[in-house]
Amino acid sequence: MYVSGDSMEPEIKDGDLVLIDQAQTDLLPDKIYATGVEDMVFLKRVFAVPGKVILKSINPDYPPFEIDTRGDMADAVRILGRAVWWCREG
Repeated sequence: MYVSGDSMEPEIKDGDLVLIDQAQTDLLPDKIYATGVEDMVFLKRVFAVPGKVILKSINPDYPPFEIDTRGDMADAVRILGRAVWWCREG
């Protein structure tokens, strides 16, 4: 997938190409995942704590995004796969 935005800078920049391994959906500490939230896809570090999932950007200008995973929101976040490689042109 191609990245749009600067929330993962300086590690991953706007326009970078990221390879997502869709077989890797188990959360590992300090790894980056493509996540589906409603009809949006986000590239974030993902942390699971009881009752919620936290999506965290690398860029400190973006605060963590917490999603309650209890009740109606249980299926709100989908782990689409782990980012295993990225590159940029030029």
